[in-house]
Amino acid sequence: MSYSFRQLANRLGTLRVRLTVWNTVVVLLTVLIALFAVREGLRFYLLLETDEVLEAEASELLLAVEEYHGDQSQIIAEMKRKAEAHRKSDWFIRWIDQSHSHDLWHSDNMPDEPQTRFLGSLSGHNVWGSALHRSIEVELNKPGFPRQYVRVGTPIKFVDDGVNRLTRILAPVGLAIFLLAPLGGLLLAERAIEPLQEIIHTTERLRPSHLDERLVVRGVGDELDQLATKINTFLDVIATHLQKNREFVANAAHELRSPLTAIQSLVEVTLEKSRTGAEYEELLFQINDECRHLAQVVNQLLQLTQSEANAADTRQEQVSLDELVRKAVEMFEPVAEERQVILRASVTETQVTGNPREIRQLLTNLIDNAIKFTPAGGSVNVSLRRGDDHRFACLTVRDTGIGIPPEALGRVFDRFFQVDKSRQRGVETRGNGLGLAICHAIVHAHQGTITVESTVDVGTTFTVLLPLALAVMPDVPGSVKSMANA
Repeated sequence: MSYSFRQLANRLGTLRVRLTVWNTVVVLLTVLIALFAVREGLRFYLLLETDEVLEAEASELLLAVEEYHGDQSQIIAEMKRKAEAHRKSDWFIRWIDQSHSHDLWHSDNMPDEPQTRFLGSLSGHNVWGSALHRSIEVELNKPGFPRQYVRVGTPIKFVDDGVNRLTRILAPVGLAIFLLAPLGGLLLAERAIEPLQEIIHTTERLRPSHLDERLVVRGVGDELDQLATKINTFLDVIATHLQKNREFVANAAHELRSPLTAIQSLVEVTLEKSRTGAEYEELLFQINDECRHLAQVVNQLLQLTQSEANAADTRQEQVSLDELVRKAVEMFEPVAEERQVILRASVTETQVTGNPREIRQLLTNLIDNAIKFTPAGGSVNVSLRRGDDHRFACLTVRDTGIGIPPEALGRVFDRFFQVDKSRQRGVETRGNGLGLAICHAIVHAHQGTITVESTVDVGTTFTVLLPLALAVMPDVPGSVKSMANA
């Protein structure tokens, strides 16, 4: 029993039912208000028409009072004639003296209603009424004439009859609307939630391994189309992210497997037979070298993961970027000298906001790469300056190395991507394609940009833009673009 009740409660709580109920309530309230307005509008119109007719008749009698002034019998005869003419409508007439407390004459059908009260004015004349009657009173107020009042009235039962007749006509219409409103509300709710049902069914079919399906955009431009577009965009982002993660895991497994396989092979070779101490020492050196490479890959993977995961949580402090650049250049001077590469630096005092350890890693990776891929006799130039708008620090690392092919420029910041190793003959390096990916993650975490320009056998230039300390950046993309083109 409780289960059935829960099922019923769940059904009643659905969007379809709620939309139906709200639509029904709104329609019924609208119809009731409209019917009430029509009913009361008819009453108001009938009363207004009655007041205008009574006002005209009272004004006509007032003219008779003026015309036959002093001849009371003639005035009364005129009033009797008017009352007789409207006897079928049961009109009544009162002629009131100047004290407004005594009738000079009144018709025989004059009602005795103590509830008669003043209702307002119409064209300067007083309107009197009760639940059963309505009358218009005009005043004779001219020099040479005593003040007098003429009041003409009529029962208003015909008004109530007309309103009731209209109510009886509208009642079936209201009843039909009352019965049809829920059905119409249900049909509208079904039409309204049909796209939502499609969204639900599509999302139910989605799996981490199957994200190629997208929601249908009907092209009408309403909120449901906007929702479908947003969800499709989100699915694109998720699919791209999952694909990159799968590639990352596969590449990481490949990079980790190589040193592990080498270590295992070296150990197996070592255990095959007895060896001299020198041979054991040589094999241990090789194993140690593979272990260092393995540790380097693991550390870089951890650093890359942390940089990407904590992009919004980068520890912010004021950093003297010029000092970090000078120290990085000094650190690599012996390496450049050993490789017979000229290393130069042009530094302007610059303060940025960021994490000094990560910025130091960024400089190390860029300068190390530039020296590695620059042959003997070449040069590496490191430049740091402020942007023209004083919002960004512009760091460039330019080398005269082997360059990067045009088809590879778009992927240099991808994880584990390495340019064709056949072009790296003579380059004594053992890379794993994570250095530039780490640079990109660090720059992104600092709300900056990094770009690369390269020409094969001419050289490569990396440009990094980082926000200056306390810089206000209302339009980062446009500023970055203008700086990059500077």
